[in-house]
Amino acid sequence: MSYSIDHRLIRQFIAAVEHGNITSASIALNISQPALTKSIRKLESSLGIQLLERHSRGVVPTAYGEILLRRGKLVELEFEYAVAEIEAMKGGNKGAIRIGASPVFATLFIPRVSATLIKSNRGLKIDLLNGVLDTLLPNLLQGDLDIICTSLDFPDHPEIVKEHLIDLEHTIFARTNHPLANQTIISAKDLMSYDWIMLAQDQIAISRLGSYFSSNGISPPRIIMETNSFDTAFSMVKEGNFLTSAASSMSEMAKIAGLIPLHIQGTLWKFPAGVSFRRSTSTPKIVSTFINILKKEINKALPS
Repeated sequence: MSYSIDHRLIRQFIAAVEHGNITSASIALNISQPALTKSIRKLESSLGIQLLERHSRGVVPTAYGEILLRRGKLVELEFEYAVAEIEAMKGGNKGAIRIGASPVFATLFIPRVSATLIKSNRGLKIDLLNGVLDTLLPNLLQGDLDIICTSLDFPDHPEIVKEHLIDLEHTIFARTNHPLANQTIISAKDLMSYDWIMLAQDQIAISRLGSYFSSNGISPPRIIMETNSFDTAFSMVKEGNFLTSAASSMSEMAKIAGLIPLHIQGTLWKFPAGVSFRRSTSTPKIVSTFINILKKEINKALPS
């Protein structure tokens, strides 16, 4: 079965869902509210389904609407890729790239990579979203990000390409005058006496931390604070006898914050890291360029 649907209808439907309100969406689209309502009803009529559930506070997508939202955003993404390639071919080098980055990448690599990318692509705009794998991957799958730089410790997905660039290892950090600071070998039992600060929504890291303790026959540690900022986490750890977990590559940043890595017994968590991006008929040139620059920066940082 084939459908003849105006692309603008899909764009207007996406706006309605994202704003959660027909009035707000119509203002953003610069069209009247009745016109937007008519467009969505026309789209529903064309597909023979209900796409939105209308409530007093606004609208939410139905199960059918969720599917169209996800696939429709991918259509929008491919259109943006096409426009970017056309502009590049015309010599304009305009467009944007939306990058998601974990703390390690955001701190150690993204600033220099972004500066190099902008320098060679005048007119390019970079949108950077800091986060963890659990928050960045859904955004990539939904088409809200073009590429993410983070752990690759997640199941393969038919719509996602993973490219391994570096291996990272998590360790435990504490303030320099922490009671465990001068111990040569610290057991999991020793670590249980202290409260932990972790990144918010980083369920993989929290799970790996729990696995480390359970493998030593101990219950998971007490996490007394979660934050979406590594700066805040490090600052909090400096204020008391708290502990936090981060990639060992963050040691220099931790040192500046007044923290040191602890010499724990065994390995906390080793994992592959790199970039992930949506599978497409052809990878957008700006994404390929970004990856190539990132590879060079990572190779510079690796021990020779």
